[in-house]
Parts: sequence; C-alpha cells; structure tokens
Amino acid sequence: MSRARRSALMIVGLLAVGACTSEPRATAATTPTSEAGPLLPVSLVDGTGTAVTITSVDRIVPVDGDLAEIVFALGLGDRVVATDISATYPAAADELPEIGYQRALNPEPIAAMEPTVVLATDLARPAETLEQLRGLGIAVVVIERTMSIDGFAAKVQAVADALGVPQRGAALVSTMQAQVADARAAALQAGGSPRVLALYLRGEQVQLIFGQGTGIDAVLPAVGAVDVSTELGIVDTQQMTAEAMLLAAPDVLLVTTSGLESVGGIDGLLAIPGIARTPAGRERRVLAYEDQYLLGGGPRIGDLMLELVRDLHPSTPNTEGTP
Repeated sequence: MSRARRSALMIVGLLAVGACTSEPRATAATTPTSEAGPLLPVSLVDGTGTAVTITSVDRIVPVDGDLAEIVFALGLGDRVVATDISATYPAAADELPEIGYQRALNPEPIAAMEPTVVLATDLARPAETLEQLRGLGIAVVVIERTMSIDGFAAKVQAVADALGVPQRGAALVSTMQAQVADARAAALQAGGSPRVLALYLRGEQVQLIFGQGTGIDAVLPAVGAVDVSTELGIVDTQQMTAEAMLLAAPDVLLVTTSGLESVGGIDGLLAIPGIARTPAGRERRVLAYEDQYLLGGGPRIGDLMLELVRDLHPSTPNTEGTP
C-alpha cells in the first residue's frame, strides 16, 4: 500500500466532472536563485515563541507534508531524511522513511533519524514530543500557519528563513504571487460566480463541510466563486447533513480525490443524503483534486488557483505562460 493510500486512511489534479481525475502540475516546484547555499547559523523565534538556533540543515525532518513540499521546492530535498505520512508530494518525499503521523508523534522514531532540524506546524501533536526532541538538543522549529493566501506565502518564507535560504524563499514566493495574480485576473475576465461547497470526506464516518479558517474559504472568492460555507456561517468544519446540503444548494462540490474514493466515487457521493438533490448533485458537478494540492497551501497554490479558475469557468482561455 502506498504512503498516499495510508495517508488517506489516517487523515484527513484535476478533476472531475463525473469523477474523472488527473494529476496536478508542479510548475512552482523549483526556484532558480543565486544563493549558493544555506547561510548558517540562523537564530529565530518560532511560531510558539520559542527561541531556536539552527546550526546545520544537513538532516531535515519535516513532520508535515506541506512543509516537506516547501523544503523540496527550496532545493533542499536531498537533505530531508524522513517525513510524516502526510508527505505525498513530490514523489521523492513520498519515498522517504516515515516517522509517523504529525497529529500523533512519538519522539523515538524522529530522534532515530538523527535530525539536525525538525520542522513542524501547530498541527503537530503531542506538544510534549517536540519538547522531548528539544531536550535531546535537536533544533525544533514550529512554523506558524495562517490559512490565507498571504499566509501561505508567509509560511514558505518562514521555512526558507529557518533553513538559511531566504533568497530562495523570496524567489519562490514571487513565483507564487505572480501565479495568484494571474488566477485573480483570469477569474475577473471569466465572470460568473458559481456557488461552491468544499467537503472533507473519509468514508461513512467522517463527512464534513469545510468552513471559514480552513484556507478553502480564502481561495474560492479569489477564483471567482462563492464559498457557500461562508454564507452559512460555518467556522472550521461542520458535520454534513441533508438539511445543510439542501440549504447550501451548491452549484459545484469540491473534494479531495482520496475523499471521493473513500465514499465510492461520484455515485457513492450522490448516495449521501441530500447531495443528489442539490444543483451540483443533479448536474454531477464535482471537482476532485489530490489532497496535498488542494489543502496544503504550499508552493503550488498558484497552480491550484489557475486550475480552479479554468475548471469552475470552463470557457476561460488558458492563462498565458501556464502549461
């Protein structure tokens, strides 16, 4: 079983109409820069307010898939010695040894990799594990997450700064911002405001609506869509019910590919009470993207937004300079 499949079972491209999917592109995955290499040591105060000094980035362990993707995009993938199971992109990250899952970390498998720096976010649990690693003399940096488009760029720059490659970070952020601007412009040109509802699916047991503060609520308006969850006043996530779906009346449903698979594809999705009676259900308008691509808020956010514009507004011409 691949790591991507194991990740889908444990956690929480295109697409989509009629449940067709394709792999996402990765045009922001490499960042040209004149920076020769990491400038160390780096002293900083991390997202928890802890003072940290990084003296070596020879052995990096990102315990978060988004952070692993950023490290690779910064050109330091050859220094990553292990990741958690949520790291499914790029393929080289997916192939590395696993140290567990970021929401249920144990210090032993991480320490066994002899990391010189561990990168985490506030999703890392339990906090005691990170403190135990610090007690072993390992530099642990918790990167603050802000679930907004500007916050995604700030996360990339924070990782670059911590690893001593701020110029690479600035170059990558510049690429992301240019793509985001292209997506916003394309959305304005396309016109129209499809009503979109993003769902988090994990089989019969976990069926949630993504709301404010999840990052999706920032992306959808930027690509010319109405985030229906904002209309409904949903914060974070809310249990999906037939009543909620009928009240939402979305034109399009947005899901992850693994989530769609977990409920039996588009036919299984339409069998969930309430969904078939929505405009999206009647038209089978479902957009499905790979989990980390859709939810990660990483270097590919601009790619995702450009793809969403085209998928939500089918008559949109291909943006110049975009594959």
